[in-house]
Amino acid sequence: MSPTKPPLDIVEGIINEVYLSCSSFLVDTRHYCSLSTPCPAALEEIAPFVNLRLVSSTWNASVTKIQHSIRGKFFTDVEAGVYYPHAWHINTRVRKSVLLGRYRVFQTISAEEGSRGVYLAYDLADGCSNSSEVVLKCWVSEADFELHQETAAYQMLEGCPGIPQPLHLSCHDPHSDVNILALPKLGPSLEEFIRVLPKQRMDRRMVLTVAVQMLRRYREIHERGVIHIGMKPGNICLPPKHSRDAKDMLYIIDFGFSFPLAENLPLPSARRTDTVGNRRFMSVFAHHGISQSQRDDLESLAYLLSYLYHGELPWDRPGTSHSNHQPQMWRLKTATTATELFSGMDTCFVDFWRDVKGLAYGEVPDYDGLVGRFETCFVQECSQPGNHQETTCDWWNIWEQSQL
Repeated sequence: MSPTKPPLDIVEGIINEVYLSCSSFLVDTRHYCSLSTPCPAALEEIAPFVNLRLVSSTWNASVTKIQHSIRGKFFTDVEAGVYYPHAWHINTRVRKSVLLGRYRVFQTISAEEGSRGVYLAYDLADGCSNSSEVVLKCWVSEADFELHQETAAYQMLEGCPGIPQPLHLSCHDPHSDVNILALPKLGPSLEEFIRVLPKQRMDRRMVLTVAVQMLRRYREIHERGVIHIGMKPGNICLPPKHSRDAKDMLYIIDFGFSFPLAENLPLPSARRTDTVGNRRFMSVFAHHGISQSQRDDLESLAYLLSYLYHGELPWDRPGTSHSNHQPQMWRLKTATTATELFSGMDTCFVDFWRDVKGLAYGEVPDYDGLVGRFETCFVQECSQPGNHQETTCDWWNIWEQSQL
């Protein structure tokens, strides 16, 4: 004899009691997760209620009916006054759900043509109340060039110092139909950093520290067979504020234009490559579509160091902007001498420039020699008498002092 089914009102009464006991924790808690993908804390609390759906179809129907009242406790607003009307746009897609069951977007950093974007999001892996901030790079198309280049670069640079390690690497989210690269949130970029400095430029000590740090980063990157092609102030960041990294550590980000060096060695590609990167900082060869190698990354670094010290580049000045009546930017770069590019700076920068411009395609730079020259200059010019310290800057301390 089959067991007698309890009356529907008793079933609903039991389910309601279980729901009330499980949902009491929601009263004082804002949940950014969704009921379909609850965060670990929410899942632990509502699991007894949700599991009642497994008893029978009758119980499942009753749970579904009561579930509507709990749904409003989830996916609470994280942005005020933001409206995205176009369903096809990536800004709308990434806000439809909790991405990968873990990330909730709350701010757009940039979005290009509705097909790719960079976002700040809450990481709900430890629960909504203990969420941390992460950066998501998202693409609509799985065949996007930048998606493949960046994914390949981070795979080659796994464990590399000064390179953020992805939390998720090129994962497709079925609810939003976007492809996601999740990265830890770093500190301010150097573009943001110089804006808070007096005259919006770095002093000698800071620029020498950047030179040493970036040469060390590029040595590691190049030894892994990756060419960055992305040097600009916005792509160099301070470490996370409470990171265990050295206080002078700087991170390099954005490998969307990078490529494996081995594809072109020993000679540049015979065909013209696409001109990619920031035109103000890219090498002269990059302007001409010549495939790039280590020397091009270091040439871009030289432009960066000049910019950080002067607050501008020679081709940024009035009357030198690229237009129909002005020389092309690559011509201005070619015509700019080392003494003009590094005007008022130590001679070690001019020597660095000459070494870089003397490199052949694919030639391995003498990184130790280049770093040693900047460190010697630091000791001679920036250290106190009798206190020969290494090139170092406490970036976060400078940042916080500049906010006062």
